[in-house]
Amino acid sequence: MILFYNMSKYFLIYLLSFLVVKSSFAQSDTSKVNPYKLALVLGSGASVLGGSYIYVQNSWWSDQSTEFHFDDGSDLRYAKNIDKGGHFFGGILVSDFFHSNLKWAGVPEEKAYWYGAGMGSFIQLAIEMKDAYAPYWGFSLWDFGAGSIGALVPVAERYWKPMEYIDFKFSYYKRSNHYWDLGIAQKPWAPPHPHAYQDDYVNQTYWVSVYPFKDHNIDLGISIGFGLDDTQYLNERNTKVGGNNEIYIALDYDLKRVLKKWNTPTAKRVKHWLNYIKVPAPTIIISPETKFYPIFF
Repeated sequence: MILFYNMSKYFLIYLLSFLVVKSSFAQSDTSKVNPYKLALVLGSGASVLGGSYIYVQNSWWSDQSTEFHFDDGSDLRYAKNIDKGGHFFGGILVSDFFHSNLKWAGVPEEKAYWYGAGMGSFIQLAIEMKDAYAPYWGFSLWDFGAGSIGALVPVAERYWKPMEYIDFKFSYYKRSNHYWDLGIAQKPWAPPHPHAYQDDYVNQTYWVSVYPFKDHNIDLGISIGFGLDDTQYLNERNTKVGGNNEIYIALDYDLKRVLKKWNTPTAKRVKHWLNYIKVPAPTIIISPETKFYPIFF
């Protein structure tokens, strides 16, 4: 019953936040906003947030709650900071998702971008507030900062010209089972879920792609990737330590331009979201060792 009460409480907080935002929309430009579309966007968002909360409550925060506290510094050692890439990328996706849907609902473009950024940052704040009461975590200013900066990326893409030549991308390929092996050894009574891919940093890679010749109709770019190898281990305190950051240099492609002949309204939306995924390509790992991959996933 206590768990159900907590889930309901946070779901109501999320829903209330949406209703507050909705009221601000209604006051800003009622002549353009479609109330039915806006209700659909806000209702869908509240449902997704509620479902997400139930999932993370059971998978991350199922331990007994403690008093509010900040992270003790271990966050900067956890996963060699690759998790910051997850927060940053998550901020981008949430902000982009909300601003694009708010524009569809008729919210003026500039306001939609800033409301989307605000919602992306709010989601990060909600996650950190819950972490602040978890016994093995704490409120991380670094995680919150990374997610909030990510939430501003769509705004920067809209108003800062150099962002036309930069894309942020993500790739995942299960090359190692190390995350699950360590998790089982660390907590045999509560092993990681078989599909807990969101925490499997060993097999995640975050990319920054640059297209220096975009103005010359050359869609090929260079991408810098950041990842984590599978050399982490458990210390005497049964905590994950060690590991090495991996740095990659790879070719990349701007799918929005490569598929430019596929240009219907639906196609543009599909290409936009597909472009967040790093296309497999020839890659060189330059740290902690040097190795060439004809195709890296």
